[in-house]
This record gives sequence, C-alpha cells and structure tokens, in this order.
Amino acid sequence: MKERNLLRWIHLISSVAIGTFVYSPWRNQAEFLLSMRILIIPVLTLTGLWMWKGYQIKQFLSSFQNQTKA
Repeated sequence: MKERNLLRWIHLISSVAIGTFVYSPWRNQAEFLLSMRILIIPVLTLTGLWMWKGYQIKQFLSSFQNQTKA
C-alpha cells in the first residue's frame, strides 16, 4: 500500500506541474518546457501505467523469472 500511495503523490504532483504549464505564463520559458518534455510527462505516464497495470506487470515478470530458473 505504501508503494501505491507514493505513486499517487508523484502522479498528483506531476499533474499539478502540467496544470501550471498549461495555465501559466512560464510555458514560454525554455527551461520549463524542457523539464516538461524530459521529466514531468514521462514520470506522469509511467506512474499512471504502473498504478493501472502494475500488478499484471509484476505477475508477468515473476512468471518470467520462474521460467528462467527452471
């Protein structure tokens, strides 16, 4: 449960950064735009996917590891 709460907070903070980007005059600054493209959008995407399908990914990886050990 701690993992999900941490991912949720990271996802929420990233979404606030996206909202700031859309509605603020800072969107014209190159540093803010670069941080959106390189850091915030990928983090938002990965945390969302992990919260959505993380259990299935863990299950797949554990079955894959069990097959390689046998």
